[in-house]
Amino acid sequence: MFINAITKVAILVLAAVGVISAVPLEVRDHEDFEYKMLQASNWYRSQHGANALSWDQGLADYAANHASYCTRNHSGGPYGENMVFGDWSSTAGWVNSFGHERVQFDFENGGTDPATGHFTQLVWKATSAMGCGWAKCGDTYHVICEYQNRGNVVGESNRYFRENVGFQTWGSIDDQFDG
Repeated sequence: MFINAITKVAILVLAAVGVISAVPLEVRDHEDFEYKMLQASNWYRSQHGANALSWDQGLADYAANHASYCTRNHSGGPYGENMVFGDWSSTAGWVNSFGHERVQFDFENGGTDPATGHFTQLVWKATSAMGCGWAKCGDTYHVICEYQNRGNVVGESNRYFRENVGFQTWGSIDDQFDG
């Protein structure tokens, strides 16, 4: 009887593990979306001397609403905005796509560049809050992050970029968040 009880418990545990692992990574990852987006963003920010961001649900709702239109156009709203389309391999992968742009950024001179704009918004020191949303658009995903205060401010011979996009203080230039 004791062995029978242990066997039943073992079967229940294995069944529970089977159910959890049967849920696709994509679905499990969506459940931690907010936490992982914030965690990955703050990891990059810490490498560049920027303070940690807080999560703002209003920004997240704004982002999710715009993502639901499945357009590749920016919202034109009052916030800084990063957007990306692609497969959902991991939540951190979205932020890594923004962060990886740093390999092309000119830290000495700063400035705006379409090839690095996601990265500079991600680590912009004057930004204090973020919120992200996503939508399934056909066979791909559309992920948008909104930032308050807006980054990528142009003017005064790129002074704002030099003040708000710090040199990397730890790690290597091609590091990626894998948390």
